[in-house]
Amino acid sequence: MLVVLVRSILLYISILISLRVMGKGEIAEMNSYDLVITLLIADVVSMPMENNNIPLINGIASLTGLVLMQTLISYISLKSRKFNSFLSGSATILINKGKIDQKQLKKERISIDELLEQLRVQGFFNIRDVQYAILERDGNLSIVPNSTYNSTPSVNFKHLPIPIIIDGRIIRESLSSINKDENWLLGILKSNHIESYKNVLICILDEHDKIFIQEKNN
Repeated sequence: MLVVLVRSILLYISILISLRVMGKGEIAEMNSYDLVITLLIADVVSMPMENNNIPLINGIASLTGLVLMQTLISYISLKSRKFNSFLSGSATILINKGKIDQKQLKKERISIDELLEQLRVQGFFNIRDVQYAILERDGNLSIVPNSTYNSTPSVNFKHLPIPIIIDGRIIRESLSSINKDENWLLGILKSNHIESYKNVLICILDEHDKIFIQEKNN
């Protein structure tokens, strides 16, 4: 029992030292290779903790090797922009000048529902308020609001924005919630010179009962 306790304390101290060597930047911003190193460290440290037959020095040696590899990769990344971009990728513009970039959404495997959710998390319920939305390398979403955006609107919302069409699919529950039918929706599309709802990337009834429509890319 005492042996397990001592081994756990020594491994804990080793991890703290390893994190200190890796630097604060590695902890604050985790990308793909940081995640790999973190998972490997957890696996390497768990083995000597669970099995007393494995020499403690083996776990510390493996941990040291991973930290050295991480430090080397970080150093090369600082010196080479291309190498850094290869490992971590680059920021991706998901909304460009108020328009959703369908190609980039597919590239990043992000659905429109997920994009709308992240906008709401950032406090943006209306796409019209967003000039740019940038997916950063660490997965966070940065938003540049339109010049007309007011974070404290003077008029209360009539309701939350309601998606009616997403990626060419009619959300019939949304139509029911606003007591409208498909004929009403088709009339809206026709007035905007859109032949079919299948050509619509997104259609939203905003908080002031105004329609926002964006067609799919040809």
